[in-house]
Amino acid sequence: MTLVVDDQLLSLILRGGRLPGQLDSSGPIFTTGQWYVRLCQAALGVADRPGTLSGPFAALPPHRRAQALAAVLELPDEIGLISLRELAPVIAQLRARHQLNILSIEAVAAAVQLGATVALSTMSPRLEAALAAEGRPVEIVA
Repeated sequence: MTLVVDDQLLSLILRGGRLPGQLDSSGPIFTTGQWYVRLCQAALGVADRPGTLSGPFAALPPHRRAQALAAVLELPDEIGLISLRELAPVIAQLRARHQLNILSIEAVAAAVQLGATVALSTMSPRLEAALAAEGRPVEIVA
């Protein structure tokens, strides 16, 4: 199964963690541009006030933090990222059906384009409803 992971799950993967067992990680793993940007901003701002995304990086020992930051700054080949060149027309079409922010509509577009399941680290009722309306499954990973 192809997965589109949110920024927190992408962070987990790039810090060397594994996705929970209910997710079949044998297939391709993708993220979105917006989720990737948010993770980059958080990881590079680790010296500032740690938050949900930056805190796990701050908690790593210095050597592991350096490895994780390198993975964030140069996304490994096994993590896919669809170009907005491909997604922009899909996003525009989906906007007519769903009133979502750019972060969420990009996730729906990526799932539709890839035929993927979206893995979220937290519930997002509007995003989940849009994914269901588009026939795309969602998994909430607590």
